[in-house]
Amino acid sequence: MCKLEVFGDYYRGCEHFIRTYYSGEKIDCNSQTCGISSAHIHKAPNCRCNKVPQDDRRVVNMFRTPCDECRSFDRLPR
Repeated sequence: MCKLEVFGDYYRGCEHFIRTYYSGEKIDCNSQTCGISSAHIHKAPNCRCNKVPQDDRRVVNMFRTPCDECRSFDRLPR
C-alpha cells in the first residue's frame, strides 16, 4: 500500500490525529497489486486493485488534552 506523507497534530487525550497538510511526498510500495504504485501490472481501467493511499503520519504538535471536537462532545447535555 502506497503512502502519502501528512503532517498534523496528535491529541493524547482522545488519541486523534488531526491532519494539517500533505507534504506531497509519496512513498511507493512497489507492489504489483497496488493501483497507484509504479510497479502496478494491470493496465485495464477497470482494475480492482486498491487505489487509495494510506497516510504516513508525521506529528508536528502533541497535546495532552482531547481535540476540540471531542471536548465539545463531552460538554453536550445528556
